[in-house]
Amino acid sequence: MKTLIINDKKIGFEEGRTILQVATANGIHIPSLCCLEDCKNGGQCGICVVEIEGQDRLARSCCIKAKEGMVIKTDSERVQNEVKFLMTKLLDNHEFKCGQCRRKEDCEFLKLVIKTKARASKPFIVKDKSEYVDSRSKSIVLDKSKCVNCGRCVAACRTKSGTKVMKFHKEDGRRIVGPDELKCFDDTNCILCGQCIIACPVDALSEKPHIDRVKEALADENKHVIVAIAPSVRTALGERLKMGYGVDVTGKTYAVLRKLGFDKVFDINFGADMTIMEEATELVERIKKGGPFPMFTSCCSGWVRQARNYFPEFLENLSSAKSPQQEFGAASKSYYATISGINPENIFTVTVMPCVAKKYEADMPEMQNDGFRNIDAVITTRELALMIKNNKIDFANLEDEEADPAMGEYTGAGTIFGATGGVMEAALRSAKDFVEGTDLDKIDYREVRGLEGIKEATVNIGGNDYNVAVINGAANVFKFMESDALSKKQYHFIEVMACPGGCVNGGGQPHLSSHDRKHMNIKTVRASVLYNQDKNLEYRKSHKNRALLKMYETYMGEPGCGKAHELLHFKYTK
Repeated sequence: MKTLIINDKKIGFEEGRTILQVATANGIHIPSLCCLEDCKNGGQCGICVVEIEGQDRLARSCCIKAKEGMVIKTDSERVQNEVKFLMTKLLDNHEFKCGQCRRKEDCEFLKLVIKTKARASKPFIVKDKSEYVDSRSKSIVLDKSKCVNCGRCVAACRTKSGTKVMKFHKEDGRRIVGPDELKCFDDTNCILCGQCIIACPVDALSEKPHIDRVKEALADENKHVIVAIAPSVRTALGERLKMGYGVDVTGKTYAVLRKLGFDKVFDINFGADMTIMEEATELVERIKKGGPFPMFTSCCSGWVRQARNYFPEFLENLSSAKSPQQEFGAASKSYYATISGINPENIFTVTVMPCVAKKYEADMPEMQNDGFRNIDAVITTRELALMIKNNKIDFANLEDEEADPAMGEYTGAGTIFGATGGVMEAALRSAKDFVEGTDLDKIDYREVRGLEGIKEATVNIGGNDYNVAVINGAANVFKFMESDALSKKQYHFIEVMACPGGCVNGGGQPHLSSHDRKHMNIKTVRASVLYNQDKNLEYRKSHKNRALLKMYETYMGEPGCGKAHELLHFKYTK
């Protein structure tokens, strides 16, 4: 251990740590805005300056390594004046309208403004928002009037997605962020994962809102509005509603959706089980035919965009099964319309997703059957929280309720879809039973669980060994492909999730401050909710879902065939 002095306090530290890290570890607060350790970002805003004895210039504590014998002041008058000056410069270029801002409760910039008591020297008043807001994308909105040039989105795009689509640009003499050539996000190679959004400390980046679509449908007496939540929504919604981290709010979410006026409350876990019925059947067919291998999962819309934009040579290897969202939507306008006696024209299907790429997927022109869109609106976990707050519903004190049965029942296999490795594990549970003709007891595939970027395993199915891989984080997909792994080894089944950790860490989930991102592994915390549900549910294999089996028996027919194939499968092109 080496030692230094911060604010007259002698502190021991390990070599290689920055001044900011040493101070934070010892309970000494140094304000910072751009520093995001998991994205390797820093040195942009200058807010974290400190005074080092013997040096004329103030130092950015996030960039300077701590050294033996340093004497540092974090709260001197000189430091405070410099921080206030830098905050003022940011405020002079930031539309400071907090009352109507969606981020007012978790805005890291606002907290710094309050703490430093900074004021704009010349308030930045925006008369025409259209000059600053780019809402062309189906998934992501960029508001340049809010941007503080911290670079966190650029760093997240580089380290999490690996696409490097987000960049710094010069526009009319101003430094701004935006996608390649400032095009519409959708017209670039952006995969729309939204990791840039959850890295943003302000409201400069957000999801394309669908709340108005939902409100309009709920107000229409001719519309039968149904809703379904994705597996990962139940792991994080409670965070935005002051219930803490890692709290399972499934029952309360069903209850609040009924309070908001939805006619039927279902669950995308049902769609996840449906996807496994189709995907596991497809895997078994490929095993019988000897390929084509590897079969890639197709449930993550960020990964599908990555495959279409960067790896079109593997599109034939993608499973043709639609994502759980789209399969659920297709069934809602066909099977559910039939059993409920409702004209599919009058059914409006809403999903609640931890993902912003799902908005793009839902609005793809091809995602319809018989002229009816599979999905009509997608709201994120954050948007649902906003609807609950705007309606002044006391979420924490709601009594737990159950989903409606027709398309609300699910198994443990369906719920673990939200964590990396969950799709693989769910598919293997069913594929082994299908091939071996038994009801196997050993169904926990722990070798595909965990947060390692690339995981591999060999699984025996029907007496033969098959190589599988699980990749989480689009940046790791590039690493995997660039390593020539596919030419060195025969893989049979590969699960890919674009967001690190899977959907639990999706771009539509609640924001975490840089402090919380540093001190808590939110991916593990949220995933634990799903694995706990899986462990405690009566049925843990998708092909044991009784409501789903009824749908196949009475309407869809055999998985992968006939009506099921027509409604639940889709082939992507470049």
